[in-house]
Amino acid sequence: MKARIIFVALLVGVWAPIALADREAERETFRQGWQAAKRGDQPAIVKAISALPDYPLTPYLQFELFRQRIDRVPADVMTQFLARYRDWSFHAQLERSWLRSLGEREDFDRLLAHAGDSNDTRLRCHVATARIRRGQTEGLEPVLRELWLVGRSQPDVCDEPFSWWRRQGNPDAGTAWHRFRLALNAGETDLARYLRRYIPSDERKWADRWVAMAQRPHVTLRQARQWRDLDYARLMVGWGLKRLARSDWEAAGEFWQSLGRHFEWPDRERADIERDIALFRAVALDAGAVAAIDAVPEAARDQQMRAWRARAAMAQGRWDEVLASIEAMSLREQADSRWRYWRGRALAELQRPEAMVAFTSLSTEAHYHGFLAASHLGQPLSLCEQTLQADDAVQRRLLRDAEFERVLELFEVGLPWHARRTWRHLSRRLIDREIEQAALIAAGQGWHHLSILALNQAGRRQAYPWRFPMAAKGTVLAEARRHGVDPALAYGLMRAESAMQPDARSSAGALGLLQLMPGTARAVARRQGLRYDGSESLIDPEINVPLGIAHLGELFRDFDGNWVRVAAAYNAGANAVERWLDERPETPPDVWIETMPYYETRDYVPKVLAFATIYEWQLERQPQLLIGQVMPGSGPAAGFACSP
Repeated sequence: MKARIIFVALLVGVWAPIALADREAERETFRQGWQAAKRGDQPAIVKAISALPDYPLTPYLQFELFRQRIDRVPADVMTQFLARYRDWSFHAQLERSWLRSLGEREDFDRLLAHAGDSNDTRLRCHVATARIRRGQTEGLEPVLRELWLVGRSQPDVCDEPFSWWRRQGNPDAGTAWHRFRLALNAGETDLARYLRRYIPSDERKWADRWVAMAQRPHVTLRQARQWRDLDYARLMVGWGLKRLARSDWEAAGEFWQSLGRHFEWPDRERADIERDIALFRAVALDAGAVAAIDAVPEAARDQQMRAWRARAAMAQGRWDEVLASIEAMSLREQADSRWRYWRGRALAELQRPEAMVAFTSLSTEAHYHGFLAASHLGQPLSLCEQTLQADDAVQRRLLRDAEFERVLELFEVGLPWHARRTWRHLSRRLIDREIEQAALIAAGQGWHHLSILALNQAGRRQAYPWRFPMAAKGTVLAEARRHGVDPALAYGLMRAESAMQPDARSSAGALGLLQLMPGTARAVARRQGLRYDGSESLIDPEINVPLGIAHLGELFRDFDGNWVRVAAAYNAGANAVERWLDERPETPPDVWIETMPYYETRDYVPKVLAFATIYEWQLERQPQLLIGQVMPGSGPAAGFACSP
């Protein structure tokens, strides 16, 4: 009973807005409570909650306390708390943890009453178990089929409902083969071997061959010449050929010469195989790629094929074929700035007068291809700045908004993830004028990534001083001088990598403003004698920026001062760039960028160069990075001008 009274008491409180400057003592108490939560010091969390009855973020400490005591919180207290804070950034995490705990404790009545239609796998399996135990199994088989049909192993909590599902006669052969293929597509060969048991016994030899195809495609495709013309055989051979084409199109093409005749292929299957072999032949920029694409049936040629036909042709200097590829695209595709530029480039190489018109229509746009088009014409690069003005009335109204106040406080106390989640919810009910003023407030506090996000949402894409801020300016300029790095390029990389979000984390594990991998940071720190205190220290700009710029300086020396190659190496790695240079040593820089085989790097380098050009404008200097590196010999750029 006593615990119940304590928990109910924690729900009491009215969160009245208070100016940011008046709250430093409360913030410090909150930070201490949050650190206590990280240590699992629950008495210290309760103490902090008691000391902050009117602070807007106190529910976050309550959330942490409830999360750590998830199996001891009275159900009515938890449901009341979740209902009250339904729109807060911690709600989904706390609700999921509580519902999972109900499943683990087999409190099935409450679980079924509150679970709803969750997409959380563990929770769905708990619910399935509850329904089975309660005998509520009508309609459950298709639910479990959906949960089972994934290309990875599911958590142990799914074992009981899957066992029930199998007792109902599942999976059928088609479902078993489906998951088997999903596992192989995901590279989960051990799971595929396990799933073999659910495939009919007379078909398991084909499953064994398929695993062998995934692991030893060359050997298995040679053996396939002895196979009978069965559906399984064709399906597996087609899968293996398309998979092999990604890494070795030549070998895939050679196998297709014999296997294409050995089996009776339906037209669609034949076209799909030939499409993939031709596509990756083009990605490799082989001299015969254009003809190979042209030999593929028209119905199988999509935008990706047309784009790579153009790239393969430009790599060979066949500008008439570049033009033909672009003109074969849909009108929507042709309207993209990338293909408008390459159409102008092809026309110029063919010495056709329409090139001037193509470049002129593009030259007033402030992006990579627009800047290149202006340079071809010898014109200034077009940048039309949009000035933002503070609106005191709107800003005062925002600062009185409890949810916006919560965004600001979350940034102040160092919880940026929760701040961004709260902002996303808040921004859905704001009009553009309010979002613009919120961006100005965020910029004034130095929360540049929120300002950039808000201005993008409000459509203020020409508000360049705010969308391209000079974050950590003193550190960037000093480190750039020390390591011989162009500060505009450093800023361009920073803006492209993290959108100025100091705590940015990529799925690959890169961290901070310049998105450094911990291994890279550690090695650079050792070579350069710089500070590095472990991976989490990389979210500190004072550590991340010196290490990132030092890394840029090393790449600059490795690639003989060519910033295009430096940017490519920063994204794809030095080894990949060295390989591309060996394969295409005399390729013009703009063609070299456009024909990179990695789609991410192909888009990344132009973005960095365009952002760096805008930072050159910010630094009040003549544009030289993009123009000098991508169009060497074209002469100095004519500066910047607004060309609406």
